[in-house]
Amino acid sequence: MKMLTKNPIRIAIAAAVFMALTAGANAADVPQVHVKYGDLNLGTTAGAAVLYQRIRGAADVVCGVPDTRELAQIARAKACAAQTIAAVVAAVNAPVLTGVYQARTGETLGTRLAVIR
Repeated sequence: MKMLTKNPIRIAIAAAVFMALTAGANAADVPQVHVKYGDLNLGTTAGAAVLYQRIRGAADVVCGVPDTRELAQIARAKACAAQTIAAVVAAVNAPVLTGVYQARTGETLGTRLAVIR
């Protein structure tokens, strides 16, 4: 597998799929955020943790954080963010980042990605 180390990743990967399935959205209408990580050493826990936080922040932007008390909207946004984060972590394909993801979420990528497909 190809390991990305310097190029920005497009966070809208899973968000586009999720939104298209749930809201009938056109992929062109889905917001995208580029997350740069060329300044990080993904071979270290510290570098991977910083990237994980950047990915989480970008997923919140793409999926939206509803300012509402409607539980259905909150649940959709949380599901979108979780699926987006899992897809992006898998796309980066960095073992230490995957470890950070698993430690923070308690999930393995294989389990989460099976849900996305």
